[in-house]
Amino acid sequence: MNTNVDKLVKMKVNGEIIHPELWVERNYVTTWDGRPKLTVGIGGIVHNVRVGDPVFGWYADHLNAGVAVSDKDASRQRAINTYSCVGNPAKVLTGEAKGTMGVVVGKTYFFAGRSYRIIVDFQPEDLAKLAIGDKVEVEAWGTGLAIDGLKDVRIFSLSPRLFKAMGIEESGGKLKVPVTKVVPGYMMGVGVGRGGSHMGAWDIQSCSPELNESMGLEKLRFGDIVAVTDVTSDYGNGVYEDGVIVGVVSHGASEIGGHGPGIASIISTRMEHIEPVVDPNANAGYYLGLRKDKGW
Repeated sequence: MNTNVDKLVKMKVNGEIIHPELWVERNYVTTWDGRPKLTVGIGGIVHNVRVGDPVFGWYADHLNAGVAVSDKDASRQRAINTYSCVGNPAKVLTGEAKGTMGVVVGKTYFFAGRSYRIIVDFQPEDLAKLAIGDKVEVEAWGTGLAIDGLKDVRIFSLSPRLFKAMGIEESGGKLKVPVTKVVPGYMMGVGVGRGGSHMGAWDIQSCSPELNESMGLEKLRFGDIVAVTDVTSDYGNGVYEDGVIVGVVSHGASEIGGHGPGIASIISTRMEHIEPVVDPNANAGYYLGLRKDKGW
């Protein structure tokens, strides 16, 4: 399978580790079933949750599992989010952790503050050295990736490194893509209608405990690669019969109505061009070898 990888621009972008955001005046939000809840985990440096860990079960909302990197300038934060791809290397430029290397494992968008950020995974021994405000540089490579002969398959935010590691195969004009789960499009919530397929994440609604259980959503992990049917991210997120997207779980669950685990799109096409193959190991952290404690 041939790609245009040798034609892709590789460049550096940088931002800074951002402070956690508390975006409601009285600190609490109202959950889908009417309870007050203090939001935890939006931005900042998270020490005890990483790629490969469950998205459900934490006292948190829209949890960023890892280190959130963005910029105060709106145009720069959009550029960092757009050009960085899952699997790109990231290097700390300042502070005690200067020189430490991490890996981009997700992209998210926080609807209230309109804050786009990338999520970078660092090894546990490096996290203690990091500080809010540290500059982080990403070797951005992957924007514009395409497969020869498959012009109806659009690829976003996918580094050549991760693309290769996933072992995607093509036969007869159809891609076989490993995913942990196939989710029906009617489960998609916040993010529908938003343009900019290269940026942010689209939420799988997690307001119904019964649906979560019946679909096995509670088994989702940060970094899981999932397929969603009857939707498109070709030029923005929307409903499209027989469309399908593949995305990386980039932020955690939510109890706010219409919200839930967020996926950053990496492929958008039609069912005639793709065959999602369920594989429990289909996780960015697994493919990139980021969790030694899990044998990855």
